[in-house]
Amino acid sequence: MKTKLFAFGSVLSVSILFAGVALALTPEERAAKQEEMKAAREAKQSEMQATRQANMEERQANREEKKEEMQEKRQEAFCTRFSEMASKMTERMSERKEKFEDRKENRSENFQTKRDERESKLTDTRSDQDARRSELYAKLNEKATTDEQKAAVKKFQDTVEAAVEDRRDAVNAAIDTFRKGVDSAVTTRKSSMESAVSSFKTASDAAVSSAQSSCDGGKTPAEVRSQFQSDMQAAREKLKSDRSQMEKVRDDVKKLMETRRSAVEGAMTTFKSTMESARTELKSAMEKK
Repeated sequence: MKTKLFAFGSVLSVSILFAGVALALTPEERAAKQEEMKAAREAKQSEMQATRQANMEERQANREEKKEEMQEKRQEAFCTRFSEMASKMTERMSERKEKFEDRKENRSENFQTKRDERESKLTDTRSDQDARRSELYAKLNEKATTDEQKAAVKKFQDTVEAAVEDRRDAVNAAIDTFRKGVDSAVTTRKSSMESAVSSFKTASDAAVSSAQSSCDGGKTPAEVRSQFQSDMQAAREKLKSDRSQMEKVRDDVKKLMETRRSAVEGAMTTFKSTMESARTELKSAMEKK
């Protein structure tokens, strides 16, 4: 209790002392003192404001640094992912090209196999026809009893064989023209397709290379991605356009088939007409005694 009374007394004594000092100052001195205190406060405020500003600038710099660092990390991550994606895309394109080559080779082999089968079937059919005609000639010679009848059979045989030879030559020529036309159409189509695929691959490789260069050059992922997508879309549109402009092999084959059919029908019409005349003449000779 005594201690508290002593402290209070001390504070009161100091206050009275300062009050006395203050009362002892002249008005000019008090004004100067007030100006000094005001200047001190303003200096303190300026110092505090400068400190706050420096802290804000430091925090902003740190944020910018972190932002730049994060951007660099995102850029690095994107370019790494893009490189992996580009590698996989190139691998897929190689696989597709390989499958395309395999399908093309298989189609070519199947096409040749079917052609050989048709050729073999035609050869067998003609052999059977030759055998039947030989049997027919033998029977006619058995029935021929006179020299005139034998001569008529000989003439009939020569006429028929010549007509058969002409018909086969015409059919062979029609088949040969058809096959050459088909081979040409297939070759043209194949060449056009290979050129289109090669152009697409070249454009795709260029898009990948450009994107990788942009990554290395520091462009943002959004810029790299946008340009890459644009380049790939242009490549796909070009491939689509190239395909649409290719002549359809099926349409060409239909025209060639029609030409072949007309040629074969013409050869058959001529053969039938010759056969009718030869039969009529033979019948007339065989009826004579």
